[in-house]
Amino acid sequence: MQWLYLYFPNLQLDSSLSSDENRRGNLAPCALIKQGLIVQTNQAARQAGIRLGSGLAQAALLCSDLSISDHQPQLEQQLLKQLAYDLYQLSATLYLYPPQGILVYSQDMRRLYKDQQTYWQTLQAPLQQRQLEYHYASAHTPLAAQLLAQAGRDRLCNNINEAKQLVGQLAIEHSGLESKLIEQLQRLGVQLIRQAQSLPSKALGKRLGQQLISHLHALHTSQPPQQGTYRPRQHFNQQLPLLYEVEHSPSLRFPLLRLLQDLEGFLYARQWQVASLHVGLGYRDKHKDWLMIGNGSPEYQAKVWLDLIMLRLEQIQLQQPVTSLHIKGRQYSPWQAHTASLFEERKHGALTPGQLLGRLQNKLGNHAVQQLQLHDDYRPEQAASSVQAQQLNLNNQAKQMVVNAPRPSILLPLPQALPHKPRYGWLYIQGPERIQSGWWDNHAICRDYFIARNPQGQLCWLFRNHQEEWFLHGYFA
Repeated sequence: MQWLYLYFPNLQLDSSLSSDENRRGNLAPCALIKQGLIVQTNQAARQAGIRLGSGLAQAALLCSDLSISDHQPQLEQQLLKQLAYDLYQLSATLYLYPPQGILVYSQDMRRLYKDQQTYWQTLQAPLQQRQLEYHYASAHTPLAAQLLAQAGRDRLCNNINEAKQLVGQLAIEHSGLESKLIEQLQRLGVQLIRQAQSLPSKALGKRLGQQLISHLHALHTSQPPQQGTYRPRQHFNQQLPLLYEVEHSPSLRFPLLRLLQDLEGFLYARQWQVASLHVGLGYRDKHKDWLMIGNGSPEYQAKVWLDLIMLRLEQIQLQQPVTSLHIKGRQYSPWQAHTASLFEERKHGALTPGQLLGRLQNKLGNHAVQQLQLHDDYRPEQAASSVQAQQLNLNNQAKQMVVNAPRPSILLPLPQALPHKPRYGWLYIQGPERIQSGWWDNHAICRDYFIARNPQGQLCWLFRNHQEEWFLHGYFA
């Protein structure tokens, strides 16, 4: 069959539940409400007798410990796009049917997969990994596949006759028609779709309108949908609602991992890496705080980013219980392979320089991690400065100083005045080296520098000014 439809009746609810909790099977009853009515339930809620369309008061009477959250159509559409991205890695042509459906054109994938069953088993992998409840059906037309999946038939039809027979057996309530048309057909005694198909189309159109005729005609038309095919997004921007209010930051580890695993899949498919993330914490009062999480070098692995985020969360106190998480990627770049010696000994769990820098920044704060920056200036005080550490670029060579003369590794904050010219016990090794510069910014100097060894054996950097005053300015290591 050419068309395969996937229907996710509890997409937002299933995506909000922790995959770890799903595997343990000990979920508390949960439901989503819209305008005071139940629209999505998990298995525990259904076992308690809660049904779709029930009122909130009735649901509370049936289950006192029911967890309630609001249905968010916009969020559910974002989740549908994320799911479509996972399926896009396995199938080329997808159509989004918001808020809970995806249509797959399977005809163009037959050369890649040996049969329909193998193709379907491959598509199921990301759905099972996300622990989603879904229904499916394949048919000869998009509408037929959609109706069968939404009715929960879960069938891969082998031929057109089988698909037509299954569609004809559907109740008229599952026809996808407006409720007003369904009610009019039921008054005429039409209970199944095949009964509506058997009626004269001309007379039926005059009585109930051409919309009904067009809908029935679409059950036999295999033309692609009018909307365009799905195309993956270019930036990672995803949020996850939490069904439970989280008051302590360690409890955010599992939902963060779920988002970061999606980020890793997004980057891996593009052979990208990201240098920083924006992590949003949505609070109970709908306010959202954003954390800037940086790394010393671009990274794509979820476990690396999770450790950095948890380090930052240890440093802050949650203002209110957290009800949602949001992650945005920033500063994308292609993967860069770093080659090393074939026989180099690598310790298990050892951090790269970039990972170490990222951990220090998120543990101590960006202001506490500094690096040396060189400047094109002959004056020793202006030749280098301490700045906030940025990304490590291991491929670029360090910037060369403007002079090739030796410079001390330890430079005193201020030159230390000496009472007189060092003479007895001192050994002059090199010099003088005149530095006369800085006239343009009112910090002019005129000094003659020497390298000398003092009586204690230390290698010192000395200078004298034009007034014949001597100063100690640094030490050579």
